[in-house]
Amino acid sequence: MPPALVPLALIAIGIPAALRAAIGRPRSLVAAWVLAASAAAVAQAVGEIFAVRAGVLGDAQLLLGTLAATVAALAVGFAERRDTR
Repeated sequence: MPPALVPLALIAIGIPAALRAAIGRPRSLVAAWVLAASAAAVAQAVGEIFAVRAGVLGDAQLLLGTLAATVAALAVGFAERRDTR
């Protein structure tokens, strides 16, 4: 893994785990990790394409990756809530 992607991987793992610890959602942590990792990777690519410079650490767009991983984890938690009646 390129060194610039290590912070994004840590964000994609840490945010869903932190949300689960704080509010108990998402219960499906693996699904949240996969979605958060995908969202962070897409956000990093979009940040590179549009040359976003907010939250830059090397080539990693940390701010965009953090926002994307948070939204992804919340989306999984919201989807779980809608499934359980």
